[in-house]
Amino acid sequence: MRSVSRRNFMLGTAAAALLTAGTRVGTASAAPRGAAALGAPVDTPAVRAAIARLLGRSADQFTLQQLTPGAGEVDAFEIGGTPGAVRLSASSPVAALSAFQWWLKYVAGGHLSTNGDRISLPATLPAPPSTIRQSTELTERYAYNFTVFGYTSPFWSWSEWERELDLLAANGINRALALIGQEIVWYDTFRDFGLDELTVRQWIAQPAHQPWQWYGEITGYDEDASAFSGPVSVGLLQRRAALGVRIVDRMRELGITPVFPAFVGHVPDQMFADEHPGTNIPAQGDYAGHARPYWLDTTEALYPPVAERFYEAQAAHFGTTTHYSNDLFHEVGESELPALLNGADLGDAAVAVQDALEAAVPGAIWLMQGWQDNPQLDVLNAVDENRIVVLDLDSDDTGKWAQTGAYWGVPWCWGSIQNFGGRPGMFGNLTDAGRTLPGIRQSSTRKRLVGTAWVQEGTHNNPVVGDLLGEVAWRRDPVALEPWVLAYARRRYGVDDPHAAQAWRILLDTAYSFSKSGHTTGEGPHESFFAMEPTLDLVNRSVSMFGPDDPRYDLDDFAACLPELLQVPSSVRGLATYRYDLVDVTRQVLANRGRVLLARISDAFDDGDTDAVTDDADRFLHALDLSNEILGTDKHWLLGTWLEQAKAWGATAGERNSLEWNARSMLTIWTIDAADTLREYAHREWHGLLSGYYRPRWERFFDALPDAIDAGDGEPSFDDWNARGNAWSQQREVHRTQPVGDTFTIASRIAGELAADPL
Repeated sequence: MRSVSRRNFMLGTAAAALLTAGTRVGTASAAPRGAAALGAPVDTPAVRAAIARLLGRSADQFTLQQLTPGAGEVDAFEIGGTPGAVRLSASSPVAALSAFQWWLKYVAGGHLSTNGDRISLPATLPAPPSTIRQSTELTERYAYNFTVFGYTSPFWSWSEWERELDLLAANGINRALALIGQEIVWYDTFRDFGLDELTVRQWIAQPAHQPWQWYGEITGYDEDASAFSGPVSVGLLQRRAALGVRIVDRMRELGITPVFPAFVGHVPDQMFADEHPGTNIPAQGDYAGHARPYWLDTTEALYPPVAERFYEAQAAHFGTTTHYSNDLFHEVGESELPALLNGADLGDAAVAVQDALEAAVPGAIWLMQGWQDNPQLDVLNAVDENRIVVLDLDSDDTGKWAQTGAYWGVPWCWGSIQNFGGRPGMFGNLTDAGRTLPGIRQSSTRKRLVGTAWVQEGTHNNPVVGDLLGEVAWRRDPVALEPWVLAYARRRYGVDDPHAAQAWRILLDTAYSFSKSGHTTGEGPHESFFAMEPTLDLVNRSVSMFGPDDPRYDLDDFAACLPELLQVPSSVRGLATYRYDLVDVTRQVLANRGRVLLARISDAFDDGDTDAVTDDADRFLHALDLSNEILGTDKHWLLGTWLEQAKAWGATAGERNSLEWNARSMLTIWTIDAADTLREYAHREWHGLLSGYYRPRWERFFDALPDAIDAGDGEPSFDDWNARGNAWSQQREVHRTQPVGDTFTIASRIAGELAADPL
């Protein structure tokens, strides 16, 4: 094995010189380690500023006081005081902001969400008639799947992140994955081990696909230019790192521990292996048509110095923390491991990762993900289990924790995905979060349950689910779901209205009534056929490869929600919260109608009934058009916002084009190489995407049906859908970023049309 010298290579370009050791981004090396500990001061300028931002006015009517947790509590808050002098007592900054959120909900009757707020408060703020106390025994309240940074937030600016961090703290989150800008650590690290700076930048994927590079599933290398391939620019590395510093600094101010990616051995492929002959650096096979990054065997002598440099570079940019996350072999089956290890021992490899982390940050916690075959028992038997926490990603469906005896007794967190790919669809399992989890917390089967994990693949939809998940750590008793949901509706709309209440009873009994199935019925909500690659073969058919084949509930039962929601008082109709929900319900009703119509078209085609095929195809396209129209009335449903956010990160026309390509591809084909597996995995029902991408596909397909009936050869076959998707992802047409039209007026008209044309 060649010797490795810890040195900085002279860079061959002026642009690369911007990132030499003397000009590291930010000053986070001086930042405090981790976040504010329990017992840290709660009356701080940062906490007061967050309350003021969420409240939309000064926080001067709040008194913030320190609180000591009682027996069996690790974090707690109390709400008391008098009108105009509300007292929030808390044991941590996160508990203080959670106290504010609890006060807003259950004393002031207000509402916060990622999809609109409703805050209408008197000049003198109310206080509770008696002191309210909530507490938790859970030390870890974690947020974020790695994939959120690809499906939801890859292109956010500080304004989106500032709001997000306020909401995380207000919902009790005290640990949050921080990936933004971390790729600069790769750039610094691998240049010190024989690679030139351009080679490293070529290995780094574009922002929307980077989470899967951290997972060890793809890289930025591609023989041809593609939507995810590098090189990323030096400027983009700098800009993202600067935002990352700002994010983790604010996390620390609010009492949230930033969770950084750990170094588990992913290296820049054959180029790195060539620089270090004689070292075990095996290729790692394929992920959805992409080569995985090579893996530096962590038991090799080369691994400790590379890991040391990685953590050194990470600390230079972002400081250190107390929690680090990554998996040795993510989404790799047990039978595949021997080939990928190439002679290495899995347990020894895990110990080496933990030892390197301990050397860099003594006492750090390694977060592992409980997902598919991970973590292996061999890993947990080998490592120091007291410095491990397993995040059970899917407790409310698969429940791997129960299959493994609570991960064989190591510390673990109960987690919820529910949403896959950020796909739309009104959907959620409120039962397991609200009623099952409290029982688990009291059961001996929980063993070393230490927290919760909010790990949706994509966020900012189904706000009712997030609202409940934000409360469960502070609740010890099971939640009576119907009263809770009706109270949620009152807070969200500001009225106690029988029609709003009935609408939400329907939603609870349909969209939010899912019960765990162990993934035997597919992942997430049933999907909109508007987004499906056109076909009439509807047997065992989902839009994405992993979606459910059948509806999650009775479609007629759900349809009754729309007329109820349209009968709320006029005072509600202008609220952002109501407008979002009305768009979502109308969109879902139309998507459900599309499923029924496509089944009718399929039957008529089999019967050779050209007139019926043509008639229902027109109705299908009209329903799609109506959906596009209603989506265009609310800012949360606009393709243009996603695209403009991506382009805003570019410093040149070429970079803006690359980032737009990256953003478009993620929503449609994922990548051209992965399209056979992952196309439509992250599909969206957004204004502009329905009309500009999905509709032309269906028009083309429907136009070919009459001739196909005449020919008698079965449905028309097109083998270029992926290529057409790849071409669309490289287009540059501009989509609007501002809503148009009145949501209530348009939804009322749509409801009238549907009532006049029943199926």
